[in-house]
Amino acid sequence: MTTKNWAAGCTIRARRAALGLSLDDVAHALGVSKTYVSYVESDERPLTDEQAHKLSSIIGIPADLLLLSAGRLPDDVRQILVSDTAGVAASIRQQKEQHAVEYPTTVTAVPTSTPRARVAGPLGIPKRIAVTKTKSAYRAHSYHTKVPPEAITPFIEALSQPGDTVLDLFSGSGMTGVAALARGRNAILSDLSPAAVHISRNYNTACSVAEFRLALDRVERAVSSTMRWLYTAVTHPERKIEYTTWSDVFQCPECSGNTLYWDMVQSSVGIDAKGITCPHCSSVSRKTDLVWVREQPVQTHVSAGSNRIQSHDPTQSELDLIAEVDATPIPYWVPNVPFGPEREMWRASHLAMQITEVKQFFTKRNLHALAALRHAIVAESEGRVREALMFAFTACVNRASRRYQWNAKRPTNVMTGTLYVSSLRYEWNVWSLFRRKAADVERYFATFPVTDARVQVMNRSATDLSCIPDATIPMVFMDPPFGSNIFYADSSILWEAWLGLLTDHTEEIVVNKSRGRVGGGKTLGDYGGLMTRAFSEVSRVLSPDGYAVLAFSNSDDKVWIEIQKAIAAAGLETATVHILDKGQPSIKGVKGVTGKETVTTLDLLITLKHRRGLPKVFDHERAAPNVLIEGAVTVCLKNGGCRTDEIYTTVIQTLLTCNETLLGITMPAIAARCAKLGGAEVDGKWVFSYPRETKSDYSDD
Repeated sequence: MTTKNWAAGCTIRARRAALGLSLDDVAHALGVSKTYVSYVESDERPLTDEQAHKLSSIIGIPADLLLLSAGRLPDDVRQILVSDTAGVAASIRQQKEQHAVEYPTTVTAVPTSTPRARVAGPLGIPKRIAVTKTKSAYRAHSYHTKVPPEAITPFIEALSQPGDTVLDLFSGSGMTGVAALARGRNAILSDLSPAAVHISRNYNTACSVAEFRLALDRVERAVSSTMRWLYTAVTHPERKIEYTTWSDVFQCPECSGNTLYWDMVQSSVGIDAKGITCPHCSSVSRKTDLVWVREQPVQTHVSAGSNRIQSHDPTQSELDLIAEVDATPIPYWVPNVPFGPEREMWRASHLAMQITEVKQFFTKRNLHALAALRHAIVAESEGRVREALMFAFTACVNRASRRYQWNAKRPTNVMTGTLYVSSLRYEWNVWSLFRRKAADVERYFATFPVTDARVQVMNRSATDLSCIPDATIPMVFMDPPFGSNIFYADSSILWEAWLGLLTDHTEEIVVNKSRGRVGGGKTLGDYGGLMTRAFSEVSRVLSPDGYAVLAFSNSDDKVWIEIQKAIAAAGLETATVHILDKGQPSIKGVKGVTGKETVTTLDLLITLKHRRGLPKVFDHERAAPNVLIEGAVTVCLKNGGCRTDEIYTTVIQTLLTCNETLLGITMPAIAARCAKLGGAEVDGKWVFSYPRETKSDYSDD
């Protein structure tokens, strides 16, 4: 939105009249004609410096304001403009381009309660659903967690009718909308995170491929010279720098000698389970005890008119280019978002690397490239096409950062759910990243479903759905934060910093570990209270015969108990429980499979309905009956072997189906139960090691 420039003409005329002065009087004092004064009062003639000061003494308006009205900058501003042109340009753009896109906070088409045909219900949905993450909906833009549309589809088909509206109040990447559109349902998606709203909206709103291509071409023309300068060494104009490998340089705490981490990794000498051996004094230190000194480029990877990439040690010309870019000011908008101990995902290593702002997650070269690209997108597009281009832009932000970890075999991907910066990392050509992501986005829009269904996306807390009337939603799908598993406000901070909008972390439904109450931190009890408010909103908007589906997973029984309490307090009860296997586990899930962390790779999909009659009173101080737990474990052991997390998830599925408390149900407890029932862990899976006794130690008295 632009603000109209202030004009002084009317004020001059009003003041002249109030002082009883005629046009002739003012003209005579200024030494100009009456007509000239008339033009000044109509804002059709500018004043000279001398005239402005004379007029100021007559009518009392400061000369600076009179000159600004005429489009003249004050002397001090002109001096700044001359001495720091790039800084002034960046400052102006900082104000004008803060919000590249803006999203609604409410719905425009309000759903209504209408009679509908009876749905099939959840009983026919498979108890175990296995899906993959290879569809195009996964490639266009990453997100911290995604329930694949294929996992949501069976519930949409069984619990709603074509034309119905499906609600997701923790929309994340918007996969509920993707699944709904594919089946002819409308959807309302809501999320507290601006990044989630941005991603959801782009996944669920059509965009003209032709207009997208035209805008992309305009952006390319606008940034081509900047990108060539940033990624082309002077001595080799035919070669494009595709990416650069950087290494940390550490100082030994014993001898103060500097060591290039890259050299140690490449030689495989000096790094073992004991720690890192200093090549200068042979002392052994933990990596955390080393002092970070700086970062240094160690390999350049270039292309020359083909897809083939060649690697070599950085040349002097390439090093000179880096130094040149580092010394050059950035004349564009850049995010000025602080990053410090108030953030859950902040680590002391960030401070050691001098990362105190989000923009410091990027090298100066890639920060310049991203800023120039964002400016071109804002300048060369608007409306839906700008949103789509920003979708491609944010899709490449994490890979363009210092978070892109080096891999000995080949570049893979950036770890989700963390802001870790590896000691060996990539600096990737921003334009190459953007072009590839733009191609993914274009392909996605080219296959966007042709349907009369519509998805509305809003930026709103799950605890306040007041824009949706009571009993108007036949189906709700929700995938809320799993306690303290992922801190979404922090995980999304790079995306949101570039969008110019941040999540209000005081409203985030998580269990904080570091942030105190003063800074918006929440305890487990606070988390349960917020989930109760969110589930109560679901209960309010859910139609009398409607169903809600809750996707959830956690390895902490205390978190599960808070979820059970919230469901009961909202007037809901469990109908069915299904296990979801997404196929490829997350980084955290891999640690669970390998035994490094006690986390499960499986989720549960719990269908909920309005409670009929009196609620069951849970005694969360007393564990569920042993016969239920033992029965579920035994079935898993008889099935040829299962991982601990698979047995754990099956036990939870059983207890939730029977509306029993999950007190004491943890992965270590389940592992111990397997062993006492005669199981043995072989190659990571539990199997019976000897015939079972007729009576178990865990049978009920």
